[in-house]
Amino acid sequence: MIYNGKLIKNSEGISPQSTIMFCFPYAGGGAAFYAKWIQYFDKKLSVCPIQLPGREERIGEKPYLNMQSLVKDVVDAIMRFDNDFILFGHSMGGKIAFEVEKMLENNKRVAKLAIFSGSRVPHIPEPQPISHLTEQEFLIGLERYDGIPEEIKMDKRLLNFYMPIIRSDFILDESYYPDAPSKLICPVLAIGGNEDREATLADIKRWSEYTQSKFQYYLFRGGHFFIKEDEENVLKLIHQKSEEFINREN
Repeated sequence: MIYNGKLIKNSEGISPQSTIMFCFPYAGGGAAFYAKWIQYFDKKLSVCPIQLPGREERIGEKPYLNMQSLVKDVVDAIMRFDNDFILFGHSMGGKIAFEVEKMLENNKRVAKLAIFSGSRVPHIPEPQPISHLTEQEFLIGLERYDGIPEEIKMDKRLLNFYMPIIRSDFILDESYYPDAPSKLICPVLAIGGNEDREATLADIKRWSEYTQSKFQYYLFRGGHFFIKEDEENVLKLIHQKSEEFINREN
């Protein structure tokens, strides 16, 4: 069991009346990405990033390679909160968020809204897996995701430091997929980038197969990391939709 303080960030002193948005990382990403989101939403929505082992202050810990182990630890931590909640996950984080919500619903906890961002639906295996490739081939494969900063690409030391973490996340992501869609009780919002080569509009729309409740989708300007490129509009939409779904019954 991983304690909340390590796995769930920014969770101290949350009012029982607050709605929490648990945010799941993309491959290689950490909780620090959501620091601006915490400030943006302030008291309107308590943003609690999930900090997986193997990154930032947890860099010395072994990363997860198995989805079910990860999901069980996250669900155990979230179950300690009685608050209403929203789930947000980008890319790999979308698949984690889906499995977390599925297990939470089995425990009679239902999100006000699940937001799947830049993520293909889980039951379709990765058509071009890269986790098994050589170092150079793996690096070339990562170009599809537009997610590695130039300063890391140009620094061999930094690259050698980050590659094992990113590869572990891709092993986790690519080795997991259910056989068929399973419908969540909660409503689903799927968002993507209009130039994303990994999660196209058709991929985003397929999240409709994963809920028995309301489904909506939106496209933003940008590629796979449109959440950085068009961040202001992404945050505005999340704010709008969170208020809409917090104030309605699922």
